[in-house]
Amino acid sequence: MIPARAQIPYQLAAYADARYTQTVYFDGHAVVKSGDVIGAVPLELSNRAPSDTLLFATTLVVLLSLEALLLKPAAAAEPEATPWEFSLTPYAWLPHVDATLRYETPGTGGTPVSMTDILKYLNGALFLNGDVRKGRWGVAADFVYCDFQKVGSDVTTVVGPIGGSEVPVNTGTTTSLTGYMASLMGTYSVVRETNTSFDVLAGLRYTHIGTTLDWSFDSTVGNLPARTGTVGQSTDLWDGVAGLRGNVRFAGGKWFVPCYLDAGAGTSKFTWQGMLGMGYAFGWGDLLLVYRYLSFQQADTQPIEHFSLAGFALGATFHF
Repeated sequence: MIPARAQIPYQLAAYADARYTQTVYFDGHAVVKSGDVIGAVPLELSNRAPSDTLLFATTLVVLLSLEALLLKPAAAAEPEATPWEFSLTPYAWLPHVDATLRYETPGTGGTPVSMTDILKYLNGALFLNGDVRKGRWGVAADFVYCDFQKVGSDVTTVVGPIGGSEVPVNTGTTTSLTGYMASLMGTYSVVRETNTSFDVLAGLRYTHIGTTLDWSFDSTVGNLPARTGTVGQSTDLWDGVAGLRGNVRFAGGKWFVPCYLDAGAGTSKFTWQGMLGMGYAFGWGDLLLVYRYLSFQQADTQPIEHFSLAGFALGATFHF
């Protein structure tokens, strides 16, 4: 007579893509059975009925299947690497130029010269704006070049070396002006939504202005050596600036409002510029019509007391 144990232990070892071994003990003798099993975690079950083992294994397979299904979408949903974005905007700007200049002419303490409405004397110009962005960070650059030749001007006063001044009668005074400006800004996007975007920006603006005065008076004035003569000068301005720019789109449509404002100081006593207009989005890029104002202000003892450009600009932005 073979004594049977009161409890029959079952052991199940399972591995992914492996075999299982089931051992049943009867009075110290082992009966071994084997077969296929799907699983990923080693198991050890004792004192379980076959139905309990099947339920447990089935539950395990279901859980593993759910885990695989849940992890797959999660992996697919991981964001791709943020791409680089580039834009280039050539534009035509037709500014009204207003300038008050001061020349140190021989034998005088300073000669203020006023210049207004010099657009018709424009000899050459180049205007270009560019932008590089990766995620919320970016770099923006702007370049302006203008060349005005033989602009009709007025010498308002001629100051003597020990004080006093005379008001000359101009008979053919002209001024030639060449200037260029380069701005480089770091940008950070604080708002990036479907219809609205705003960036804060900060950087450096360099401006060079060179002028030549050809004076012509109806008589000799003060200590000037002659009724006619020429004097030239140039100045370089380095200014730190900070500001805000943005685009507001109309209800997800193609029309939008671009805006820009910055201000700063440095070599200039104060400089600022603003821009506001309308834009229309095409498949290849954007078309812009804006009004832009740019101003520099220095002390009245500096070669450039005041210089500003203001007018409409038409440009096209290409995205790539």
